[in-house]
Amino acid sequence: MVQLAPDVPKDTGDDHDTAPVVWVVDAPGGGYVESPDIEGRVVGPHGTVRLVIVPDDERDRLPRAACDYMILWHRVALDASFFARNTRCRAVICASTGYDHVAVEAARAAGTSVFHIPHYGTEEVADHTLALFLAQVRRLPDLRAHVRDGGWDWRSITDAPRVRGMTWGIVGLGRIGLAVAQRARAFGIRVCFYDPHNHPGVEKSLGIERRHSLDALLTDADVVSVHVPLDSTTHHLLGAAELDRMKPGSLLINTARGAVVDVSALRQALAAGRPGRVALDVVEGEPELPHWLRDHPRVLLTPHAAFYSVESLTELRTRAAEAARELIVAAPVTSAVRVA
Repeated sequence: MVQLAPDVPKDTGDDHDTAPVVWVVDAPGGGYVESPDIEGRVVGPHGTVRLVIVPDDERDRLPRAACDYMILWHRVALDASFFARNTRCRAVICASTGYDHVAVEAARAAGTSVFHIPHYGTEEVADHTLALFLAQVRRLPDLRAHVRDGGWDWRSITDAPRVRGMTWGIVGLGRIGLAVAQRARAFGIRVCFYDPHNHPGVEKSLGIERRHSLDALLTDADVVSVHVPLDSTTHHLLGAAELDRMKPGSLLINTARGAVVDVSALRQALAAGRPGRVALDVVEGEPELPHWLRDHPRVLLTPHAAFYSVESLTELRTRAAEAARELIVAAPVTSAVRVA
């Protein structure tokens, strides 16, 4: 049985004439919201905001929701059965760029709107991507280990390449992909991208190059970074065959969604040197990671932190709460994007 936060009543199914109820739904232990103070201030007198913590072993089975609107964090999933048994919840606002943890078609069929917040934290994810790039290319993990072990020899940096003149391939030229392209160009890096959904000619305005297939990008790039949402078309977008097409010694960076990269295929690919190094902020199956991945000397891991800064977390929570308020007062939703 899901244990709800103490101040959250279970739905009795009765009609209600009180202020609309907004649930902020998160997971315990390492969750994102300790108190719905920001959400409460933003929604104000237009609704009642309550925090709902869903235990780890019940994340896929949230019970009947005694709420009118839900702000949902990505560690809690809503499947089709949730929408089949919940008619009161009018809208789900994903406090994230991605919305793959929500059964969008089932929500649409049930008449529940789904929104997400794609326009927060762009700077942070792009900056984190560049930080991972520089750390791996300049061999910072190796140098740190060398010094920690008592060494002080610059020659331990071994095979670090020159950054200027490298080719960076961007998979997905959305908000974050664009921000990464701008940052990479500032380092004198040649930038190309693959994105079949982007407008023809965008490369002309940005001074970058388009690749018309993923294969063409993978075989050309010294660095490949992934910036696509997770859906049926991008799940394992980089599998064994794709990884095998990467240049020997190249670098793969993923700050998008873990399952875009087939982690089971990655081990063999690293052994073959295609790619030569990897930097991952997101991993398929996180937070549970295979031991080989944690311990691999050419893999740099960060714990799904690319989105974060003090400002970006506040912006995300504020935008999600603003969307709830806009829905309550029947105003145009400007702080979130509707997907269903």
